[in-house]
Amino acid sequence: MKKDVKNEIIEATIKLIEEKGSNPEDITIRDICERVGIGAGLVNYHYQTKENLIKQCVQKIISEVINKTKGVYDSLSDMTPEEKLRYMAKYTCTYLEAHENISRMSILTDLTGVNQNDNTAQTAVAYFPLLRQACREDINDQEVKRRTCFMLMTLQSAFLRSPLLYDEIGIDFHNQKQRDDLVDMVINFYLKN
Repeated sequence: MKKDVKNEIIEATIKLIEEKGSNPEDITIRDICERVGIGAGLVNYHYQTKENLIKQCVQKIISEVINKTKGVYDSLSDMTPEEKLRYMAKYTCTYLEAHENISRMSILTDLTGVNQNDNTAQTAVAYFPLLRQACREDINDQEVKRRTCFMLMTLQSAFLRSPLLYDEIGIDFHNQKQRDDLVDMVINFYLKN
């Protein structure tokens, strides 16, 4: 039976990312090769650079997280649409903060290599129905899509700029209460009118 080396490299790298506490920069090609039992040439052949491999793995990790959030959403059946939207946005921002390096890499990869199925696009697709249900019925779907994209871009920017966010507007993204208040402020802005 032929080994799927490419998939084994991805799986080994993901495990290493998880073990390193979301600090992918600490992973070496040697670490990956030892896990898979291959030479560095195969990693370079399939992915050209460690950075390309790490980016693909991070995108896969975040994509799986996005897919798992449906279960979280489904458990919120006793909430109003607006409460669900707020809960899920806070849940997402808490994940970003808790997995800062992986999240930062995923967002920056999406921003520099725009793809219709990247993690930001998948997140927008997941959030559209939440916002659709929370918005007034007389707001058309195109406007809800705009608001969804703008809301996500606002939250991503707040996360990416979190080291400066406190200095600029006095909000500490790493403080859960302040982060939750920021999410509420952003949602209030995009739900009004």
